Amino acid sequence: MATVASGGLDSLPHCGAVITLLAVCKMTHKDSYGDVGMVTCVIPVAATIVIVIMGSMGIV
Repeated sequence: MATVASGGLDSLPHCGAVITLLAVCKMTHKDSYGDVGMVTCVIPVAATIVIVIMGSMGIV
C-alpha cells in the first residue's frame, strides 16, 4: 500500500520524470496539466482507496 500511495509524490511540476516526459513528448506544462494530474494524482489516490478497502475486508 505504501508503494502505491507514494506513487502520487512525483506530481510536482519540477519532478525530473515529469520534465523528461514533457521534453520527449515536446509538450509544455500548460498543455499536459490535466493528463499529468490524472496519472500522478487521481489514479494513485483511487488505487490507494481500493487497497485500503480490500485490506480492511481481509482480501489483500
